[in-house]
Formats: sequence, structure tokens, C-alpha cells
Amino acid sequence: MEEKMMLTMQETAKLTGIGLQKLKQIAREYTDFPYIKVGVKHLVIKNKLADWFEKHKGEELWKN
Repeated sequence: MEEKMMLTMQETAKLTGIGLQKLKQIAREYTDFPYIKVGVKHLVIKNKLADWFEKHKGEELWKN
């Protein structure tokens, strides 16, 4: 079976340990977050996710 290229927000939350609502907030606030919107679905580009977190390492991502 081939590995998925895209992850749902729920799958990404489970993979990263970040809550779903915080993950959606990050996607809204950071224009460089690696996701695309297909209809109402937000799909995260799996192979770009680690690079995005590396780029933002040390930043406080939980803006309120």
C-alpha cells in the first residue's frame, strides 16, 4: 500500500500531538503552513510538515 501524500487535520493532530482546534488556528494564522483546501476539507502536505515545524522552531505558535 502506498503512503498517503496528504493528511486530514484530524490525522495531523494525532501525528503531532497538537489539538485539532490549535492546529486549525495555526493553519489560519500562518500563511506558509503546508496545507491546501479542497472544498471544506483542509489537507496537510505530509512531506512538508516537518520542514515547516523546523522553520518555526522556537516560536510561540499558540497565539490567543
